[in-house]
Amino acid sequence: MTFRLMVDKRALDFLNSLDARDRRVIKAKPRILRENPYPGSDEDKEKLHTNKKRESYRLHIARTFTVIYNINSDEKPVYITHIMPIEKAHRRYGRI
Repeated sequence: MTFRLMVDKRALDFLNSLDARDRRVIKAKPRILRENPYPGSDEDKEKLHTNKKRESYRLHIARTFTVIYNINSDEKPVYITHIMPIEKAHRRYGRI
């Protein structure tokens, strides 16, 4: 089962504002979401506990950045809603 990755414009704008090294690191990691976006023991993916109706997940990247994403299992897109520094993600969503 292969999922399609989609990226929100704000997340893409943040990504493009980073230096080339950080962009390269961030672009490489979310590719694992195409094969299996669900949390498990194989990667650093976890479900976020929020009060929103849509389930959100997070993926830590290089202990520096966090990708927040949603999954639509019917249509198979993984929608990356935010890319942010890990400290900002911890303030917004708490430490898991």
